[in-house]
Amino acid sequence: MAAKAAAQAAAKAERKALLEAEEANQRSTPKGAKAKTSQKKSKGTLDLELLDSEPSDLKQPTLNASGIDSALDALSLTGSPDSQKIERHPERRYKAAYKAYEERRMPELEVEHSGLRKQQRVELIKKEFEKSPENPFNQANIVGYDARKDDIANVKEKWREGIEERLAEKS
Repeated sequence: MAAKAAAQAAAKAERKALLEAEEANQRSTPKGAKAKTSQKKSKGTLDLELLDSEPSDLKQPTLNASGIDSALDALSLTGSPDSQKIERHPERRYKAAYKAYEERRMPELEVEHSGLRKQQRVELIKKEFEKSPENPFNQANIVGYDARKDDIANVKEKWREGIEERLAEKS
């Protein structure tokens, strides 16, 4: 029994010595760890000279945004051009948008056109929805699912110009 315990203690001491020798031979930092640490990238820097300059010296137009939607549009102009959402599949949202529009308009049309049957009111709602800005196909950020990069860039630029024109301060 004593010989067996002594052999186990010797094996344990040998393993411990091998582990300490292996740890001593290893680097303190993993290989390539210094190369992977990089500076935090900032999206932009604040140019303090722009604050001191006259508003006429600024390159960007002054925007007037009253209301939440206009303010959000103005903020979207300050971000990167890639942050603009381009819809490639408006047909995915069409059914839900139409159903919501129909549920909202049906009571109104029942009052306006009380003599019509339900199917006739549904047809009127469908015609209205085709021209409505709530229709996903009528929104400005639509491109085909197979659109090329330059087509997408053109749509983004037109969208951006439209917002700038709408929000630009009229002097």
